[in-house]
Amino acid sequence: MPLCKIYSVEEIMNLTVKDTQDPDFVNIQIKGWQKFTPGDKERCILKLRELKSQRDESAQSSALDANVLTDKLNQVQRSRSATPVLPPWEPDDPEGEQKQSHDALVKDNGRPCYPIELGFDVFENPGQYKELLEYWKVDKSSAKQVFLAQLSDWKNFRRNQQRNRRYYVPRNKFHEYREILLERRRRHGLDGDPQLQKELVEQSKLDDWMEYQHYKLGESENMEKRLEKYQEDLASERKALAELGCSAFEDIEGLEFGKYYGMAIEWSAKEAKAEDKEEMAGRKLRMAKKRSEAAQLEELGERVERDRWIGWFTKEVELQRTQLDRLQDLANEARRDVKPYNQWWDAKRTEWEEKGLNGFTDEGHRLIGLETSSPEYRARFDKMMELDKWAGKAEQACFMAGREVEFAKELLEAARTEDLAPTVERAALIRRTQKEIRFAESHVEEEQELVKVLDLKRRVLDDLHSIQIVKGKMKRHNVLLDWVERQRLELAADSANTGQRSGPRR
Repeated sequence: MPLCKIYSVEEIMNLTVKDTQDPDFVNIQIKGWQKFTPGDKERCILKLRELKSQRDESAQSSALDANVLTDKLNQVQRSRSATPVLPPWEPDDPEGEQKQSHDALVKDNGRPCYPIELGFDVFENPGQYKELLEYWKVDKSSAKQVFLAQLSDWKNFRRNQQRNRRYYVPRNKFHEYREILLERRRRHGLDGDPQLQKELVEQSKLDDWMEYQHYKLGESENMEKRLEKYQEDLASERKALAELGCSAFEDIEGLEFGKYYGMAIEWSAKEAKAEDKEEMAGRKLRMAKKRSEAAQLEELGERVERDRWIGWFTKEVELQRTQLDRLQDLANEARRDVKPYNQWWDAKRTEWEEKGLNGFTDEGHRLIGLETSSPEYRARFDKMMELDKWAGKAEQACFMAGREVEFAKELLEAARTEDLAPTVERAALIRRTQKEIRFAESHVEEEQELVKVLDLKRRVLDDLHSIQIVKGKMKRHNVLLDWVERQRLELAADSANTGQRSGPRR
């Protein structure tokens, strides 16, 4: 199995569609993902989706599935297992799949977004269904599978119904859920008095649909909250830039879609370069402080010989190497201890696969749950996790110790190459190193100030891009909400004509 490759943000942004066709391009992790802002995460995800779109347009056989990658991004640093990138799903019988999804949706009291009798011709001449079809298109590879998208959304709604009842009914608070639904309808100026039932099989089609409307209105409100948050962040960032005497892109409002994204990438590259300089300045400051500490050692004498000065840093390198060797031995031992447990875990997963147990099916989940709940399994699994955690800490300690060795070697090289007399007064050496500290501190402050400005500017662009995206989603979502309300009115009219609420689910 190909190894996982860890990318930096810059490496992700520099990927081309050619990279996605590499057979080793099977797994993506991004350094520092958990610390990213929502804007940074969205830029990475959008870049991967852009690559997928370019791949589709070039009709290449190898594929990068942005949806799988999005899921993988959300799992970064939570799992060490490699997850292959799968090609986008393409049904063997598109029309058959479309009809199957349509029938399943109707059977469960869902409402198809267009009459299936129109067939795939509706995608060439959508007419009144154009905006609604655009809403349900997931991406180019599944553009004609709108009923599948609808069915997936409807199933999510059904699960939401069940979760609400599992929470409210046992606590005798189902009336509170009804009030929440009614209050939301009032806020949005909608009439209708849903008669929600604790048992879904007893609930009418109309009430099901109004509960679905409540579900989609909740999504709309969440978008509004996200938009408000982005707008607040944008105002805060522009205020901070104004206080620093810097411009904040006030003159680029209303750019076409994608422009902010491209500008954000450019400014992100500038920020990355500035951060590298800031890190280097910080390293030089640390070196200056270390040299100052060494200069103040009384063991060097009042007059310091150049060879003795170099010798002190040579000993420091040897000391750090000894520490690294000790930690490396501990890390090797930790990996040896955890290896049998990792082999057991790999064999266990292989066993489940060979038995056809799929944890995503109810039966597979039940059988695996029975085994994993046994005391023997839990004890072994917990021990594996404990040893793996210790091995990870040992490896991290080795990494840090290796950096300390490199730092000590830099100090030694600086001592060897600096312009120093064969013998120098220690007081003069102290003054020299303290001057180095003041200069380095000033340099660090300058670089930190630059990084702060660049970070604020990049975040402004991120927020402008995110605001543009959310507004676009809200516009498309409003199309759906209008359609949902029209469907509700149709169901309500049917109920009025028949004298009942469109019949129970069953």
